[in-house]
Amino acid sequence: MCSASNPDGDPPALHLRRPARLDDASLLRYVLTDWARGRGLPDELIGDLELAVYEALVNAAEHAYPEGTTGTLDLHAHHDERTVQVTVTDHGRWRPHAAPDPRRGRGLPLIQLLSDHAEVTPTGQGTVITMAWQLTRDRSSS
Repeated sequence: MCSASNPDGDPPALHLRRPARLDDASLLRYVLTDWARGRGLPDELIGDLELAVYEALVNAAEHAYPEGTTGTLDLHAHHDERTVQVTVTDHGRWRPHAAPDPRRGRGLPLIQLLSDHAEVTPTGQGTVITMAWQLTRDRSSS
């Protein structure tokens, strides 16, 4: 499912829902990148946005649903003249990996590093990861 809304002449928002699978996380990343380019967002911001949101999508696809079950991921993106905000929502429950792996556990710190604001909110219906970027920030030195 994909839709763009244009209330009151604002730039269209992006609303997507896909199965919580890694290949669908990749598809959502590509659609988000095209949306950001279509809005004229700066390339430096698009790079940060693309990687942070992809990490959030993969995190949800890997951790939200028990093995063998199917769930969904929702991606919502919008911007105004000062801010871009993206939310990734799953409708499952956090599922830690069975054995600790030193190569894992970098997704959320990376999201926090790449975005100007990141917040993880567990709810009774899943988890929401909210990320925001200031359009007025100089990213050339980042």
